[in-house]
Amino acid sequence: MRYALGMLAIGFDSPNPAQIRILGRVFYAAGLRMQKAMAEYVAEGARPDQVLILEHNPVFTLGRNATRQDIHVNDAFLEDRGVEVFQTDRGGQVTYHGPGQVVMYPICGLKGNRQDLGRFVRGLEEAMIRTAADFGVVADRLKGFPGVWVETPRGFEKLGALGIHLKRWIPTHGIAFNVEPDLTHFRWITPCGITDKGVCSLKSLLGDASPTWQQAAERLQFHTAQILCLESQPVPPNSQSISALTWRQGANGPEILMMHRQPDQGLWWSSVTGMLEPGETIEAAAHREVMEETGLSGKLIPLGLSHAFWVDPKLIGLPDGEPRFNVETCFQMQVSEDAEVRLAPEEHTEYRWCSFQEAHELARWEGSKAALRLLEKRLTPS
Repeated sequence: MRYALGMLAIGFDSPNPAQIRILGRVFYAAGLRMQKAMAEYVAEGARPDQVLILEHNPVFTLGRNATRQDIHVNDAFLEDRGVEVFQTDRGGQVTYHGPGQVVMYPICGLKGNRQDLGRFVRGLEEAMIRTAADFGVVADRLKGFPGVWVETPRGFEKLGALGIHLKRWIPTHGIAFNVEPDLTHFRWITPCGITDKGVCSLKSLLGDASPTWQQAAERLQFHTAQILCLESQPVPPNSQSISALTWRQGANGPEILMMHRQPDQGLWWSSVTGMLEPGETIEAAAHREVMEETGLSGKLIPLGLSHAFWVDPKLIGLPDGEPRFNVETCFQMQVSEDAEVRLAPEEHTEYRWCSFQEAHELARWEGSKAALRLLEKRLTPS
């Protein structure tokens, strides 16, 4: 039975300023941090709403009504396939996020004449319905089942999921719209606690006619702004940085160079990282940073990993202000076994050549850990 809305209002008709960002890949833990930070920013008042559109690494998230039993495979199985598990404060049960899925976190102030969570939720569903329609797919609501659904020869299948946490009338979490995720991952869970309905994507419905992630994200952005009556405000460009896992061949296998940052540089362990300078290419920045930080040089190889994150001003001694986001592109560089490391003392206090396990234990951030996993996979004989 489809859900007839009747006279229920959808979205809002009074404008609110908003900054809308399409960020690309964001690791889930980094996404949780940026949501919390954006909610605190919006709560200050007289500040624009913050809408984040992104794509996560493979992850199962447990809502307040979920248990670990909703995931039907063990931790070793998931770890072997690179799937993480997170407990969250959103409503609902277990769901999957991963590459090929457009995730949107609409962190909007809902006080005053917008103090209507049902209207907000229906607006998010409508944005997904209209986005599907843009590509020739008829999606709709289904009574008793949040999100948006498509009637297929196999029965009703979910195209877009929805889960919200509301605090002080500011929502976090949001929606996940399936463009081309790996649908086999949904078989490892009971999605949203539903056992008699499936999951679909634009790719499973349209085949080669399916849009790209970017195309779907742009249409979802358009419809969300229109339905929620968001007046788009200028967004500063993301800063750009590089990481370069610098390694050598040791007696017992590859050894990763890890360096400890000075207090004003963050006080954490990492391999080479640094910001792009004006007019510099990403590859040139990586070569320059390796030389400046370590005195080393070698063959630079892309790892095929780029990810975005919110820049916490407190960690690097910047003043509070408008939210800052950065996109990091990851490389690896092998250097000769007898090369001498010459640290830049203004940036680092000490260094170590580490096994992959030691480097994983020292690394603090999700991007560093993911880059290490990629490099270890490339260097480990199959």
